[in-house]
Amino acid sequence: MQKHALTLATALLGIGIVGACGSDKTTTPSNITYTATLAGANEKPNAVTSNGTGTFTGTLNPTANTFAWTLSFSGLTSNSSAAHIHGPADANTATGVIVNFAAPAGGTGSLTTGATSGSASGSISLAGAVNSSGTVSGDSLRKLLDAGLTYANVHSANFPNGEIRGQVHRQ
Repeated sequence: MQKHALTLATALLGIGIVGACGSDKTTTPSNITYTATLAGANEKPNAVTSNGTGTFTGTLNPTANTFAWTLSFSGLTSNSSAAHIHGPADANTATGVIVNFAAPAGGTGSLTTGATSGSASGSISLAGAVNSSGTVSGDSLRKLLDAGLTYANVHSANFPNGEIRGQVHRQ
């Protein structure tokens, strides 16, 4: 009986040691994806009549502390002039620019302007301010993205306040 108890105790101790060894594993945080579908009906405070559409995808890399994006759009009523991430804002509110796709603070970007179809891409560091006025930190941008309080939009000559817009959602 004592032999069985000793064997059982030894086995349980071995399981505990193996389990403890496994708990030291570190995992790399996964990238976080955000998306938006842009349309004129989504523009605020007033919807826009436009056949324009667009898609936005953003990727937050927690290991590198960066945020990268791609945007494509087509069917605008006139040539594109700008594109941004705005916030904080719910789906019914218009507010100021946080990230300028063409010339982001703390990063690089490109944007097709002067055309009814085009794209934008770029990336920024989240280590410092992400807007040109220095009032929005990378950490604040991440919190706004996670809360669904940002939107992407494309401005055009006919609609300088924005022709197509989409609320950004975490996937």
